[in-house]
Amino acid sequence: MQHTFVRGLRLAIALSIFLFSLAPGPARADNAIGMAALKAGDFKRAHALLLPEAEAGNAVAQYEIGRMYDRGRGVDFDAAAAAEWFRAAAEQDNARAQHALGTYFEEGKGVRQDMAQAAHWYGRAAALGNAKAARNLGNLYLEGNGVTRDLVRAAELFRRAADGGNSKAYKNLGYMYYFGTGVVQDLQHAADLFRLGAADDQAKSEFALGFLHYHGEVVDRDLASALALFQSAAAKGHADGQIFLGRMLAEGEGIEQDMAEAWFWFTLAEAQEPRTASYYFAKYAGVIDTTHKEAARLRARLWVPKS
Repeated sequence: MQHTFVRGLRLAIALSIFLFSLAPGPARADNAIGMAALKAGDFKRAHALLLPEAEAGNAVAQYEIGRMYDRGRGVDFDAAAAAEWFRAAAEQDNARAQHALGTYFEEGKGVRQDMAQAAHWYGRAAALGNAKAARNLGNLYLEGNGVTRDLVRAAELFRRAADGGNSKAYKNLGYMYYFGTGVVQDLQHAADLFRLGAADDQAKSEFALGFLHYHGEVVDRDLASALALFQSAAAKGHADGQIFLGRMLAEGEGIEQDMAEAWFWFTLAEAQEPRTASYYFAKYAGVIDTTHKEAARLRARLWVPKS
């Protein structure tokens, strides 16, 4: 039944694009009104206004309808329908839709997982200047997923993504320079890239720069800076940041020793890094009482990461 629906939707979209290509004149005012409703958060009205435009072949409207199905806004969540609308827009060279369709193929969301297809759509979007797609494609080349592993190409794509404003790519490119992977090793440049990512509030870059400050590698050893960076990364849910913050609290490094607070951060990290957290639980089990352990676990259950 689902496959029949998807085939029918695909045929309807293809037919509507063909008819739209024959129709003269500008897009209807409904499109602008629909986009305004979308921006205002009136998703049901936005869907009602944008759907006819999408069905008529408007690629921007198709992408936005796809996002509504993807997020369950104004309509019930339907990954298969979202994928078809993304595909319709992607085939008209809408870069955001191409990126979205690439993620669907990479994750197997609404479509059969296909890394080669993911790489294809990321590549098309990256060629149109989509920085997110360039970073995602870089990750595929880094791991050899859907493409032949090519570290030089991965580094080029991370650089393109960073230059295009994707601050997450600073971390990717930073590690390439740190380890000398696909580029000539340059620890100072790696630190500079981590600093750029941290300046844009990226948790992984914050942790990486904090790690360098903690060990005094390339940059001056600075426990105060390391602590601040670990605190910021930990607050966003970064497990390694939580572990290192807990460790500094437990040892009183750059901050007054506080085992109860340290236990809290180890507890948070446990969900993502159970083995590492278990190591620290065992190491410090004898210096904190059961009451404080339980209080930390209760806090951890109620904790919400910083967005």
